Amino acid sequence: MPFTRRMWLVVLLACTSNIAPMSPDLLASQASETLALVGVNVIPVDGDGLEVDQTVVVRDGRVAAIGPANITSVPAGARVIEGRGRYLVPGLYDMHVHIRTADLPAYLRNGVTTVRNMWGYTSLTTTQRSIAAGTLAGPTIISGSPGFDAPPSQWPAPELITDPALADDLVMKQKAAGWSFIKVYTGLSVPVYDAIVVAARAHDIPVSGHVPTAVDVRHALASGQRSIEHLTGYDRVVSATQRGGTWAWTDAQGDRYAGLADATAKAGTWNCPTLAIYAELSKQHSAADRAIIVRERRAFVLALEQAGAALLAGTDAGIDVVAPGSSLHDELEEFVAAGLSPARVLRMATLDAARFLGQPDGGRVAVGARADLVLLTGNPLTRIGETRNVEGIVLRGAWHSRAALEALP
Repeated sequence: MPFTRRMWLVVLLACTSNIAPMSPDLLASQASETLALVGVNVIPVDGDGLEVDQTVVVRDGRVAAIGPANITSVPAGARVIEGRGRYLVPGLYDMHVHIRTADLPAYLRNGVTTVRNMWGYTSLTTTQRSIAAGTLAGPTIISGSPGFDAPPSQWPAPELITDPALADDLVMKQKAAGWSFIKVYTGLSVPVYDAIVVAARAHDIPVSGHVPTAVDVRHALASGQRSIEHLTGYDRVVSATQRGGTWAWTDAQGDRYAGLADATAKAGTWNCPTLAIYAELSKQHSAADRAIIVRERRAFVLALEQAGAALLAGTDAGIDVVAPGSSLHDELEEFVAAGLSPARVLRMATLDAARFLGQPDGGRVAVGARADLVLLTGNPLTRIGETRNVEGIVLRGAWHSRAALEALP
């Protein structure tokens, strides 16, 4: 996708910083008060259904207690949030973004409390530290490395590599810098890709990103790539003419979906399809072709779901195609349109994302869980679009009302 002037500015700022990226474990709570959300309908997502009329107590950045409102005590001095008729869900995760400081408030306004940044840059650490210190309002940011690519790369500040012998040192350097995973991109040759995968395994850091154009997706699955973004690689296999991108889905062969989905499930590879942005990009095609592209990408996602392959909800926001924050709700609605239930999609955007990131205390409403929560005016189990209607959020244990979120610069 084309790179924007705005993102060029981000990278220029990155190049002026000498601070190494911090570890993703930046989960310090800014909460100094105890909260009691009273009368809320809790959707825990790690269990079935709905727990009606509950009181949820938050203390020291964690969920301290959950119980029926008529028998659960509100601690003395607690700040009471009246939640009757409202629905409490875990904070949402956008698992594919290109983070920009100016976009941080938009994520919070839309209930997104954690993001996975898909192309690291050096100055990102300043943003992470400011968020952790409570001097900047924003979601928790988990970030991958700068993208590993071959020249010419369409993104600024990549890690360019054409010699497989350099892979081990480059992977070791990125892990030492504190990135959570190695990002692979489209230009890598097969020998370089294989060397990166071997080095990443040796240094115990996952590999995620695009399936490079030269690499067959079945090879990527067998290699243990942790996640595949945008359904890259699958497109060239399902296309009758072996095209990639949006064009691939105009002549996609549906009888190839099940076999690829089964192979994906067996490999344990996760997919972040970014359906909504591809629906937007497909507007470059005729109306008839756009309908086919959207339909076939949804059908492939449903095949992945039916095969038991793991899925993530992400948007690719931050490159000026879809809006940060609100586009996650578009993405969730795309999954439902593909045939997944609202409950399944909500779990995908919360608990499943936390599990992917290795956060056993995240993505759920449960005693001991991290207190990243969203209060909604409607029930997303009935209509997934209700995730748009954010009354307020609990972010690392601190309450932010809708009015406070709207007032963020």
